[in-house]
Amino acid sequence: MVAPCVIYLFWEPLGAEPLERFATSYRSHPAGLEHRLVLLLKGLEHGVVADRCRAIADELDAECLQAAATGLDLDAYLAVGRYLDDAHSLCFLNTSSEILANGWLGALGGALGRPDVGLVGSTGSYESLLSSSTFRPLRPFLRHRLPPFPNPHVRTTGFMLERDLMLTLDWPATMHKRSALKLESGTPNITRQVLARGLRVLVVGRDGRGYERERWPESRTFRSGSQENLLIADNRTREYADAPPVRRAQLARFAWGDSALGQDPL
Repeated sequence: MVAPCVIYLFWEPLGAEPLERFATSYRSHPAGLEHRLVLLLKGLEHGVVADRCRAIADELDAECLQAAATGLDLDAYLAVGRYLDDAHSLCFLNTSSEILANGWLGALGGALGRPDVGLVGSTGSYESLLSSSTFRPLRPFLRHRLPPFPNPHVRTTGFMLERDLMLTLDWPATMHKRSALKLESGTPNITRQVLARGLRVLVVGRDGRGYERERWPESRTFRSGSQENLLIADNRTREYADAPPVRRAQLARFAWGDSALGQDPL
C-alpha cells in the first residue's frame, strides 16, 4: 500500500509561531500510520523564516515544496495534489493546524479506507453563511451561491481524500475569499460533490470513530461540548475553546442550529 502524504501549508505573513506550534504537536503525537510529510511554503523562498522552515523540515524528515504566493489555501492544495503524482491519498493541514492526539493520521486513514468513504475530516459543520453573523458584508454576493442551513460540509482545515478522486472534482481557482467559501460550503462544494458520487463523508474524532453527517453535532469535535474529541485544532476551534459561555453557545448555534441547545457549552 502506498503511504499517504500529509501536506502542511505554511503562510509566512502569520509569522513562524504557527509553524513552531505545528512542529511541536507533530513531534508530540505519533501519527499512527506511515506517511510522507510535505511542508508547503506559500510564497516563501528566502529570509530567516524560510531558513527556519527548512530547518524544521530537516528535523521532521519532511520535504519542502514551494507554493505560489497568489491564491488561497485551496489553490495551493490543488496544485500540490497535481504535483504529487505518486501519492495515493492526501491529508491537508492549514497553517493554524495543531495536532492534539496520538494516532491522528491512523484514525483519518482508517476511516477513509472504509467501504464507500470518499472524504474524511477532523471537523465538519452544518453552518450556512446565509444564516450566521459570519461574513455579513458578503451575504448579498453569496445568496445564490450558498445553500441554507443545515448545510453539512467538511471544513477544509484538516481533511483527507484520495488523490484520484480529488483531481476529478470541480475545483475552480479561489483567488478571493468568496470563491473559497463557495468551494468549502457553497453549491456545489467539495463535500456535496463527493456525496454525489455515492460516497460517504465522515468526521473523525480522537476516539477513532467516523461520524456520519447526522451525528456530527454530537461528535464533540467542532463547536460541540468542550471539543474534547477533536483530533486537529485550528483558529476557529481555538476561538470556541477560548470564548466565554454565552459566545460559545452562539458559535455552537451557528454550526448546529437547535441541535446545539442540548449541549453543555462549558
